[in-house]
Amino acid sequence: MKPKKSYFFCISLNTISLWIWFLLGTHFISAQESGFVTPDSLENYSSDNLFNAYLRGRRDTVKSKIYLYSLLEKATADKDTMKMADAYNYLSYFMVKESEKITFLDKSIAISKNLNHEMYPTRAYSFKGGYYFKKGDFQLALDNYIKALELAEKFNNIEYLQATNHNIACIKTRIGKHNEALTLFKENFEYGKNGKVLDELHYLKLLLPLAESYRYNQHLDSASIYNQKGIVVSLKNKNLENRFYGKLVFNEGINLFFKRAYNQASDSLVKGMALLDKTDSENRENYILGTFYLGKLSLIRGDTLQAEKQFISMDSIIQKGKITFSEVREGYEFLIGLNKIKEEKELQLTYVNKLLRFDSIISKQRESLSTRLFKEFDTPLLLKEKETLIRKLQKNRNTLSFWIIFLIMLSVITTIFMYYQYINRKKYQQKFNDLLERGKNISVVQKKPLDDIGIANEIVTDILDKLSLFEENHQYLKKNISIATLAKEIHTNTKYLSKVINHHKNKSFTNYINELRVQYSVEKLKESDMLKNYTIQGIAEEMGFNSAESFSSAFKRSTGIKPSYFVRKLSALEAN
Repeated sequence: MKPKKSYFFCISLNTISLWIWFLLGTHFISAQESGFVTPDSLENYSSDNLFNAYLRGRRDTVKSKIYLYSLLEKATADKDTMKMADAYNYLSYFMVKESEKITFLDKSIAISKNLNHEMYPTRAYSFKGGYYFKKGDFQLALDNYIKALELAEKFNNIEYLQATNHNIACIKTRIGKHNEALTLFKENFEYGKNGKVLDELHYLKLLLPLAESYRYNQHLDSASIYNQKGIVVSLKNKNLENRFYGKLVFNEGINLFFKRAYNQASDSLVKGMALLDKTDSENRENYILGTFYLGKLSLIRGDTLQAEKQFISMDSIIQKGKITFSEVREGYEFLIGLNKIKEEKELQLTYVNKLLRFDSIISKQRESLSTRLFKEFDTPLLLKEKETLIRKLQKNRNTLSFWIIFLIMLSVITTIFMYYQYINRKKYQQKFNDLLERGKNISVVQKKPLDDIGIANEIVTDILDKLSLFEENHQYLKKNISIATLAKEIHTNTKYLSKVINHHKNKSFTNYINELRVQYSVEKLKESDMLKNYTIQGIAEEMGFNSAESFSSAFKRSTGIKPSYFVRKLSALEAN
């Protein structure tokens, strides 16, 4: 059996088999508790024969459970701990209740932990991590993946090393570490492609998350190339088509959205979603993304009503499945804004609360998982690379002198780096203190004496007076304001306005607007507890910026510190 990997697009059980399982599942559990009796037809089967029979017929839930329970009885009688671990491990897949799944996996781990074997309990930890990942509990998923990784490294089990790296890449994707995830997905794909046997099924399982990761990293052409390769392979037979074709078409639909091929994107999203099994709870993630991007496409077409329907549908799936995707946050922002315009205050408050919960979950996941991944995965990975380097260097005749020089240099660099960090922290603290002490006058520069700038003094005075009103009324908070729109509003032309701002404000129009917004944001953040709880994207939009990146850049340029640092220090100050 190949190691178990977490996939965003998971394989669904046959509907008929599931129905039979719901009818007969309880019977099998109680049969095991009271003493399962192996059918006469399987009495002479060896443990290997029973396990192979399970592998051949594992799509049939009822038969699979009979083979596995028979294997468990046979292995128990023979005191074959390895086969018992196998039986408990694979039986967990067919358990309906979470408590039963975890109990079976824990039994597999408990009886095999002292075997000192390359496969167990590594495999059981991997299965357990996969279960928690699909459930959305990434903390517990990471717990079990790290344990599987440690055991795989201990026994140099390359298959499980690669599989676990793949699974950790899936977690990195969910917390936005897309570049790190892509590196792991590419390594895993190349390893699988260059392996002894890579059938079409496993090829597609490796390809799907790789194509998705290319999209998250904005390598849209690469994502399309792999999606198209996958589509070609998925059409080779009906089984592959049923399992993968719709997912690949759906994936490419999102990719086409980012390529601005909106009509094709809409067609692919609708087609892909129609091919996905709606009864499979594991497809909820696809439907969340699908309704979100169909909503965005509706907004692009100017169809606000259809966009609202799509985003409401997105929210209902999120609430039902307790699933969070940071990329669909914009859907909640739209619903809040729409209900604000419609003066539906109760609905507006409902979506504000949902967005706050949404942001809180995403933030906690990112913060806690990022720290753990750094300590328990990234750092050990770097240490392994360091150990490999040390072993190679030790073969060199000049190892001793090299390391003395290296350590001296490292100490010097570390000292310089620590001193640099210390100076930076002091500078940041001083800049933060300066911002706290700064007054509430938002005007950027006081008026200068009227000089000859090629414009009549009366016109210059009029423009400056109107700019003062512009500043006092905080009109700079409007989104997408330009020198042309402002010139029109104050009844002048762009040339005069540009000259007056350049001379009397000592800056370009863009910097003039951005600094007004930044200084306003500083004062509002000091005053408003609610604003401090916004994300940087949320604060940026309140201040008239189109993106968190442009806001952060303008804030850093104007104040010398990042807005995230300023908010964090404000919150810490209030907490004390």
